[in-house]
Amino acid sequence: MLTKTFCRSWALLAFAWLLACGGPLQRVDLKGQQPPQAAVAPQVLVVTLVGKLGTQELARCHRTLREADSRGALYVVFRLETAGSQGEDTSDLQSLLDHVQQAKVKTVAVLKGRVSQGAAALALVCSKAFCLPGAEWGEIEKPEQEWSELLGTSPDEAMAERLDAVRDAMSARLSKRDPKLRPDAEKLARAMVDPRIQIVVATVRAGGIERQQVLEQTELAALTAGGAKVLGDRPLTRPLMLSAQEAADFGLSNGTLQDLDQLADVLTIDRASIGELTINWAEQMVGWLELLQPFLLVCGFLLLLVEVKTPGVGLPGFLGVIFLALSLFYSYLVGLAEITEILVFFLGLAAIAVEIFLLPGTIVFGAVGFLCLVMALVLSRQSFVLPSNAVEEAIFLANLANLTLLFVSVLVLGGLMWRLLPKVPWFNRLFLASPSGGGAVLAGSGSGYGLADAGAMALVGRVGKAATVLRPTGMMEIDGERVEVVTEGEFVEAGTTVRVLYVQGLRVVVAAEGASARSGERGSVGLVVLLCLLGLGLLVAEVMFVSFGVIAALSGVALLSAIFVAFQQSTAFGVSVVVVEAIAAPIVLTFSFKLLPKTPFGKALILSGPTSATSAGAADSALAALLHKTGTTLSALRPSGYARIDGRKVDVVTRGEMLDADSPIVVLDVANNRVVVGRR
Repeated sequence: MLTKTFCRSWALLAFAWLLACGGPLQRVDLKGQQPPQAAVAPQVLVVTLVGKLGTQELARCHRTLREADSRGALYVVFRLETAGSQGEDTSDLQSLLDHVQQAKVKTVAVLKGRVSQGAAALALVCSKAFCLPGAEWGEIEKPEQEWSELLGTSPDEAMAERLDAVRDAMSARLSKRDPKLRPDAEKLARAMVDPRIQIVVATVRAGGIERQQVLEQTELAALTAGGAKVLGDRPLTRPLMLSAQEAADFGLSNGTLQDLDQLADVLTIDRASIGELTINWAEQMVGWLELLQPFLLVCGFLLLLVEVKTPGVGLPGFLGVIFLALSLFYSYLVGLAEITEILVFFLGLAAIAVEIFLLPGTIVFGAVGFLCLVMALVLSRQSFVLPSNAVEEAIFLANLANLTLLFVSVLVLGGLMWRLLPKVPWFNRLFLASPSGGGAVLAGSGSGYGLADAGAMALVGRVGKAATVLRPTGMMEIDGERVEVVTEGEFVEAGTTVRVLYVQGLRVVVAAEGASARSGERGSVGLVVLLCLLGLGLLVAEVMFVSFGVIAALSGVALLSAIFVAFQQSTAFGVSVVVVEAIAAPIVLTFSFKLLPKTPFGKALILSGPTSATSAGAADSALAALLHKTGTTLSALRPSGYARIDGRKVDVVTRGEMLDADSPIVVLDVANNRVVVGRR
């Protein structure tokens, strides 16, 4: 049973989570003056980024984008003031770029000072970009080898592969950009990413026309070899860094602002509707969460293992869930995980709990739970499902390697804990030890249950007290001796008088004394039936009404609750309910989908196919009258063209043959507005 303290703690945790996902808004004056303290509902949200884009800055960007989408804001403005630095996390940065391009709200970047690395990439994927006087923009990647490349057999080739991957990933992002950049601007963007590209601004005369072009060095050589005359060329810096004027001239930016306040006039927005989210406590601690995430994951799993081996719902299980929630909360703050991945993770834990406590040995729930855990942990470390380019492949492989190391650490530390903690004086009182002593080791054949000796046979029918909570396994005490026992599925509180029903192998099966095999079954059966009907009814409602999965989630809760209550009664009853639900749910869903098109809601939701008559007819009744009439082609039919039929110029088509002008024709068929003719 869950205590009030436990439930209250969970409620406080959920409340703190909601507080962390939000935060107060404050007015922003683009002139830099103190804004009036008036209650406003900002429709333009500003994020000011200075220096390295660390976890705190990225978390604030993600929260602002989520807040803007929920409010239906007009713009999110990224104020990049001397922003960007080496050492920024690639995975976290990719998640922000994905979030910016997937957000419904329009994004604007305003650059001031030197903007490079991740901040420069952020400005490239925004819908609009403006520079302030003196701004510099570029150098997303520098031509420097990383330590992993230097330690390899071929550092140059490794660096070339990395730069190719980053350039291709940026090209894919630019192809999704709305509005798209001009071709010259795209060349400059790729040169910012790939420092090997040398950009040349050249005045080229071709065909008697002179114009200035942005060319790569290889393109300039090809033009010269083709006979074009280059009147002058100016190579740009490498790695590419553009001034505010150059970015505007080449179409990379939407213009140069004289000051930040001019942005309100350019975007035609009300200055009173501009606001900025203040930093909340979650963003202040996100740096610590980043450092502690591996520790939180390992300790969370280890504490859950301790909870399995200790009686009751205790502190280890609660702390384990808190640690795992905090580790996933970090991924949510930096945009790597969504609520879906977090729910899948804890559903996986619930499935494993069902495998351990309710249906031991079925394997199905354990396998499904483990797959849910792996999937949720992988997706919570990346912003994509499957990698689509080399950069995402590298992130995906790194995540798999980290998770493998995580599981190995949990297994090794869990094994050590299993061996060492039962020998520690205080912990050996908490752990459920294996039965020992003459009467505790049971196997044989004398009693009809496979018992080995008379001492074990004497346990059958004996009465003792539950030394720990039986859920359904635990310890009971008989004449001062502790024996590991198991019930037939029901949970028994510590201190309850229990009787040994039978012993099979090493399995000592008990039941609460005074509780008949069917005690309380009538009420339990009624509740199970009610929950099953409610769950199946909600499945029908999910098909009939749009709830974005809310009704389906409630249906799943009801059906799983029915299984849980059934197993409290008996294992056979629980298995029966599982079988019934497994058969009934698909039947109900099939029936619902067949019934949906016949309901008024279904008729409005589902598009019916066009009705067709038994014979085709022309939409224009005058065209239908041309059937079987003759005429002459006015133009060549290749195979469509014009013909004069019955004194009328008609758009016609043949069945595939080519006809010259002035050829005699006859109308073979008229379908809708399509007049089919052939040679007469």
